[in-house]
Amino acid sequence: MTLVHRETRTGNSTPVSAPRTWSFIDRKTGETVEYTCMQGCTLDHSHEMGRPVFREDVWCWFWDQPLTLPVNENGSPEEFRVLSTVVKVEPWAPQVAHRLPFAVIELVDDHFIDGLDPDGLETVISTLSERLEQMRATHRRLVEARKAYRERAV
Repeated sequence: MTLVHRETRTGNSTPVSAPRTWSFIDRKTGETVEYTCMQGCTLDHSHEMGRPVFREDVWCWFWDQPLTLPVNENGSPEEFRVLSTVVKVEPWAPQVAHRLPFAVIELVDDHFIDGLDPDGLETVISTLSERLEQMRATHRRLVEARKAYRERAV
């Protein structure tokens, strides 16, 4: 079994991992398969290294740092992950499109938009950008409404 792992830091202190190369045993054929992770893979593959694994169960991803917001789902706020973005590759996936890196967006805890190619991800980004502009307009209206409400209440 081979494991190569180097980690450097970019100017913004984000760890950047060099691709790791390691081996597993194909459960169907019994052959040893050498695999090199996708650049920046953040998965811990130690449970697969040197062990029998179905090829389709091997994948890589880079998961950004989570963002959480207090979401009030049942009467009291609870922290939920929102808008997490993952770059994932499934080299032996039955869907050919997943054999190349693709994006997954976790809208809110365990609710995903999956299988986004660069154009699909750009569409989601544009949609969210438009929604952000609408939220900014709502913020301006809220500030104006509160000001007018306070003035009226005096």
